Amino acid sequence: MRCFRVASLTLVIATYGTAAFARHKNENLNYVSPKLATGEAAIHSVCVVPGEMQLTKVGMKGKEGMEKESEQWADALQGIVEAHLKAAEVEVVSSAISPDQLDTNPDAQQLVLEVQKSYDNVATQLEKHPKDIKKHRFSLGDEVAILPCSAKSDALVFFHAEGDVLTNGKKAFSLLVKTAPEEANLRLSFVDSKSGDVLTLVRIQREGERFEKNPEKAYGKALDREFKKIKIGEFTASAKKKKQPKAS
Repeated sequence: MRCFRVASLTLVIATYGTAAFARHKNENLNYVSPKLATGEAAIHSVCVVPGEMQLTKVGMKGKEGMEKESEQWADALQGIVEAHLKAAEVEVVSSAISPDQLDTNPDAQQLVLEVQKSYDNVATQLEKHPKDIKKHRFSLGDEVAILPCSAKSDALVFFHAEGDVLTNGKKAFSLLVKTAPEEANLRLSFVDSKSGDVLTLVRIQREGERFEKNPEKAYGKALDREFKKIKIGEFTASAKKKKQPKAS
């Protein structure tokens, strides 16, 4: 397993815990700052901070981690998120912070961990009061600019996910007593890469096996819809203004 992801995952689990987020059946939510909604801020390029993911196996005797599966899921989700950002005409800038690059660059690892810690410091309140994004309440501070990719991007993307994978025995029991099936929660936070202001938060909740077995089918169309709603890339408010024909 990639050592950097192990370190990052420890941070996110310690800060949130897998029960910290309410989950709802196949629901998409987004919260957008006025700056982004009006076009005062625009997102045409992003730097994706390596994701923090955890799958947990849930059986009749309790829960256990799925380290190998979590890494595979993380790789798949990061690829899907980046592909759909590009489809929305958002440039994805890596600049020395991709997981593979971080494994061989301790200095870059430390920078990413410092910025991730800044995000963790506001994440709990952000998740509890996401509507306050409209009040410009949340910021990581301008220390986000220390990342090598910050100067070349409009925003940093922090993405996190956790999911419960049921054993066959637990699935049968859940059907019998009508308890929650397999479910997962994906969250994307877009942060201004210069000021550190949180510009938008996207939440996508999914139920059933697809989130692990076929994450593209589970999240792809939802990502496209949410990127349009939060007005990034080709959907930015400023881009729409430019495309409006002049009055005759």
